[in-house]
Amino acid sequence: MTNMGEMFGDLADQMVRDSLKVGDVHRIPLDQHNGITPKDGEQERNKYFIILGFDSDGNVIGGLVINSKINHNLPTNVTDYQLPVSTGQCPFLHHNSFVNCSRLITADRRKFSHSSYMGEVDKDLLSLIKETVKESPTVNKKQLQIFGIS
Repeated sequence: MTNMGEMFGDLADQMVRDSLKVGDVHRIPLDQHNGITPKDGEQERNKYFIILGFDSDGNVIGGLVINSKINHNLPTNVTDYQLPVSTGQCPFLHHNSFVNCSRLITADRRKFSHSSYMGEVDKDLLSLIKETVKESPTVNKKQLQIFGIS
């Protein structure tokens, strides 16, 4: 039997999914299907995900992840496109971090819920993120087009 808390939780989750917008940040579980390598034998990792766009059906969300550190073992065409963000810019962060602008990833709308919502990035930071993504040599024009990033 469904209790009231579960019913309102499901309704709140659906309301969040119906109102997702560019610039929202959610902390969601991602895995290899999303291009994230889980650590220590885990199946998935919770990552901050900045929504940058939606596919033509509105089902799949294109976005970027926030990492606490830069992996300097990666090639420079990846490390050069790690945009620093501070806790002042993103109060939901526990420490200064980096937005990985070198790779757009996708996440299914069902991963997002009222409890995954962390906040949103302001329009100036969002504009800087989009410009950095567009300059990245590892993001192709078709990806930008699919998610409406122009």
